[in-house]
Amino acid sequence: MDRSLQILLVFTFACFLCTDCQFLKFVSLMEVMAKGDARFVGLKRACILSNVRSNQSDYPSTIVTFYQTDVFEPADVIRAWCETLKEGIGFTGQLGLSTIHTMKHYSQVYRIPFLVYNLAPTDFWDDFESQYLISIRPSIIPVLKDVIERHNWSKYAYLFDSDESFLRYANYMQRVPSHEILFKRVQKSNMTSIGLVLDRIQELEVTKVVVDCNHFMTETLLSMLAEKEMVTAAYHYVFLDMDINLATFPTLGGMNLTGFNMVDTNSKFFEYAFGTYHKREDYNSMTTEQKFVGFEASLAFDSSNAAIEAYEKPENGETEITSLNPPCKCDPNSKLRRSPIGATYANRIRNVSFTGITGHVAFNEGGARTNYSVDVLSLHAKTMKKIGHWSTSEGLFINTTLEQSVHSYSAGRVYRVASVIGEPYFMIKEGNVSNGTAKFEGFCVDLMEKINKVLEKKGKNISYKFQKVEDDNYGEPTMHGKWNGAVGDIIDGQRADFAVAGMTITKERQKVVDFTKPFMDFGISIMLKKPERQSRHFDFLGPFSIEIWICLFFALLGITLTLFEVGRFSENEWYTQSNGGEDERINEFKFFNSMWYAIGAFMQQGTEYSPRSMAGRIAGGVCWFFTLIILASYTANLAAFLTMQRMNTPIKSSNDLAKQTEVTYGTRLGGTTSAFFRESTIPTFQTMWQFMNNKEPSPFAQNAEEGWQRVSQSKDGTYAYLLESTTNKYYNQKKPCKTMMVEERLSSSSYGIGVSKSLESLTKELTLAILELRENTQITELETKWWTERGECGQDDEVMSSSGTHSLTLEQLAGLFYILLGGLTIAVLITLLHLIKRTLVEEQINLSRFTSLRFFQSLWNFGGASPSTEKKSVQDSPRTPTISTGSSSRDTAPLTLKVKSNST
Repeated sequence: MDRSLQILLVFTFACFLCTDCQFLKFVSLMEVMAKGDARFVGLKRACILSNVRSNQSDYPSTIVTFYQTDVFEPADVIRAWCETLKEGIGFTGQLGLSTIHTMKHYSQVYRIPFLVYNLAPTDFWDDFESQYLISIRPSIIPVLKDVIERHNWSKYAYLFDSDESFLRYANYMQRVPSHEILFKRVQKSNMTSIGLVLDRIQELEVTKVVVDCNHFMTETLLSMLAEKEMVTAAYHYVFLDMDINLATFPTLGGMNLTGFNMVDTNSKFFEYAFGTYHKREDYNSMTTEQKFVGFEASLAFDSSNAAIEAYEKPENGETEITSLNPPCKCDPNSKLRRSPIGATYANRIRNVSFTGITGHVAFNEGGARTNYSVDVLSLHAKTMKKIGHWSTSEGLFINTTLEQSVHSYSAGRVYRVASVIGEPYFMIKEGNVSNGTAKFEGFCVDLMEKINKVLEKKGKNISYKFQKVEDDNYGEPTMHGKWNGAVGDIIDGQRADFAVAGMTITKERQKVVDFTKPFMDFGISIMLKKPERQSRHFDFLGPFSIEIWICLFFALLGITLTLFEVGRFSENEWYTQSNGGEDERINEFKFFNSMWYAIGAFMQQGTEYSPRSMAGRIAGGVCWFFTLIILASYTANLAAFLTMQRMNTPIKSSNDLAKQTEVTYGTRLGGTTSAFFRESTIPTFQTMWQFMNNKEPSPFAQNAEEGWQRVSQSKDGTYAYLLESTTNKYYNQKKPCKTMMVEERLSSSSYGIGVSKSLESLTKELTLAILELRENTQITELETKWWTERGECGQDDEVMSSSGTHSLTLEQLAGLFYILLGGLTIAVLITLLHLIKRTLVEEQINLSRFTSLRFFQSLWNFGGASPSTEKKSVQDSPRTPTISTGSSSRDTAPLTLKVKSNST
């Protein structure tokens, strides 16, 4: 037999032997399953403690009658009430939502107080008041409201498992009407139902959850949350289970969990009531529920103490309660008989004030508990730690120092820093057998050293240890919703606290881990194999397109013909020269001379002669202007060709890749680059993803190095690899120097340090350090160290832009040809007008002959034979003019007109 029960029977028997003894007799209504559990023991222990005191004083002994019934069924509760009404002056025990109003009515009618310990009526109805039904369980709603307001929640889920928690939610909603709450019920012993509820929360991306369930459902939920990987630092839970500190926590990933507690396990009352509970003879045969010493067991102890305390210590001026008779009767056929001492006793209970296992115990006039305090707990390393308290007088108080010690970093802690093996970010030193951070090198290792130096200046430096990610992934959700790679290690909370790697900041990752400000920006680029350089003997033709060269030929021909025509018909282009007593009319712009003049202008060399007439000079000036622009354009574009050493490759952009099928292309299998193409809505990138996804054999690579090797070893550049531009630049500098980068940025992204969401303060400090390093160019220095100084190929042909040098087209220089054509046309027109005028005047040709063949013959014959140009040494006798061409062997001999004298 239980020793506590033996003691109770001994004292009870002793009291019956004493005729002068006073007895405090009360009844405890308990649910059937509660017999023998910790709540039962709590009530008994309180009575035993009272009897021990009465044996040493004049206080009456306590006798409690336990009555098991269905406390949630009104008929059963009324039956139990009537059957035990004569047994005592008060009741204590459990009630349900369906019976609490019944007992409120009966206790009021019979004036017998009822101390309930499993419900707080004001949690469900703000206006609930009773003189005789008194609740020792405090309301949790004001505590919840203040905690939610402190965390500034406006959208969250609320999980419940009973009618009580449903009504508590309804009452809570009246106090926060503007909040957006996902309300879901979890069914007991239905794992499928729980799983569906949690899936729905994940689907809606709700990361803040209030859980209002009993302790055993809380244990089940914690286990399910771990299975669903909803225990990361991205999530924050508030559990209303007052026994959350007794829960068994699975492997958690740094989730934020807030709970409450009122039980002081260090108090002498708790030790007396439950200190030897686990030593019971039948302990091993008890169920889990019976073994559990929770909040309700402590409330049961305190409720008995409140009843005893009120009986033993009357208020000043009150008469002692000595008469327990006549007893009340619950008989509808007899006259109603109320308790003569019930009102006095109920008033005493409402006025008690003592410290019990659940803290300070006191009640207001409405029978609700008041002046109580609730400890606020937070999860840290599988243990609930106190970070503050809530009280009816002060409200919520959180010790920020304690809170930061739980949610932030500490100087004595060694942080686990995850990174992914990959050049030049994180590498294992060759020939190094040391352990810890010393065995690694790379950009990320140096970056972390510089960050810690910045933190050291502020007195906030940390201890850390690098470790490689086992699966060599940066992190993405798997088919089952779990995260792998570095992100998965951070979420787990046991393998890493934060990750310093070439890890892209994405929306999906940001949901489960925090990121610092970027320490490096990049874009997706294309890696190609350098084509073999071909010897081209006519590269000098490259600056101009074929259309330009054709137009240049006709421009040269047009200038030649224009100068020849101007020279033939313009008077000023002829001059007289004596040659052996004969005067010769000379014109230097014959056809080949005109061509030579045009070629000389093009070559910027010039000739021995130049135009004399206005028309000729217009033609020459236009030719020079044309030549000036042509040569400047040619020289500039040729210099660009020689400087860029442009290579012949058909792939100059992502559009070129998408439009062809000869060159296979791929990216890293899993990661942000493949996700970019998979989720893109741009048609070009969608086409590229379909090609990569359907190509056989698979064009995907496990990592950047594998992709680089496939590009280098591909035949005739038939494989292209899509990767981050920073990594692309690095591998292009590695021997055998056969790769190059095309189109530096298809997108814009950034690398950042991923940090557990439970380390908010650390994230802030790392961000400030990164910003300082970027401002003073120390990160740029690290890039120079690992990308440039360690390069093996130099800078030649590292990047080929899709907007490189191209041949100038006719469209770009068409205006220049228009100017040339216009100038030449003006020159020809001026020449023709001048020639027509001179012919009409000097040959006296009337208008009727203007259209005759004779007129055009005159134009040709008198192309430059003007009498005004003859020298005075020539005789005035009539002369017959003859036109002759010099017989010089030089093609450039001027055109001459010999004039001979005839005798009269």
